[in-house]
Amino acid sequence: MTTQPPMKILITGAGGMLGTDLGNVLSPEFEIVGLERRPVTHLSVPYDICDLTQARKTRDAILSHKPALVIHTAAMTDVDYCEEHQDEALANNVSATENVVDAANEIDAPIIFYSTDYVFDGQKSGEYEETDIPNPLSFYGKTKRMGEEAILRVAKQAIIFRITWLFGIWGRCFPKAILRQAAEVTKMNVVDDQVGRPTWSWDVSQAMRQLLLNKKEALFKPGVEIFHLGNSGTVHWADYARFILKNSGLGSVKIKDIPSAHLKRPAPRPTNSVLSLDKSEKILGLKLRSWEESTLEFLPKLKDELALLEAKTKAQAAEKENAAS
Repeated sequence: MTTQPPMKILITGAGGMLGTDLGNVLSPEFEIVGLERRPVTHLSVPYDICDLTQARKTRDAILSHKPALVIHTAAMTDVDYCEEHQDEALANNVSATENVVDAANEIDAPIIFYSTDYVFDGQKSGEYEETDIPNPLSFYGKTKRMGEEAILRVAKQAIIFRITWLFGIWGRCFPKAILRQAAEVTKMNVVDDQVGRPTWSWDVSQAMRQLLLNKKEALFKPGVEIFHLGNSGTVHWADYARFILKNSGLGSVKIKDIPSAHLKRPAPRPTNSVLSLDKSEKILGLKLRSWEESTLEFLPKLKDELALLEAKTKAQAAEKENAAS
């Protein structure tokens, strides 16, 4: 009896926060290959260097691997940077997505695409459903909606997952920013008028594993479906910061609640980022644990990672000093 080879999955943005966790979670049961814009040192899966904004290179890279599934995580996610560098945001969030979709269509590979709560304006009083009309406030949100529209318009088979307030080890995230700031100050200002679902990239990756093992048929049917995904429960940023500090042994650092307007950031943020999770649970059987439980498991891992990074920085500084003397 011959055993069937594992499904081959290509992950774009393989070295990013979500891409790294996806590779680590999926590689024991699937054949994983990644695409990255530049070399990275932490990846445990094979990957090629590819600039997704270049259509020909994207096509060649994807067709050379002939994956059965493309997971498109690559994106420019710095909201304020996107607001001030709109051509780059368009290239990385729209053109790159179009290039990935075109290549995937050529080999009939379905796509999993990750979008964001920022496609909504945050003015709704209740949870956002998948059927609610997008109305992005920021240029980042606009480019992610344009990426959604490209998939809805062109993709043969795809699932769009909108995710809110993603955090993880391999990239910029709110818990990391809070702990770094807490190492330098005894009090900080944090906004209290934005509400969402903090969501761990590791938990999203586990949900994708569950989807591929138990509901794979949802990927291979014609057309495009949109789902919302996230850890359960809601919180505003200031209370989230307090939770992080308290459970990191830094409860003495005080948080002052402030309105978003006081920060004067280049890009506006939605006030309400709470996405309804009902459809994902009912149709795909995906139910993630609470944001509190995820954050409690994540914080020790983050603390270890920050300690390693600090030690590496000190070692590099000492090496530079020795070389200069």
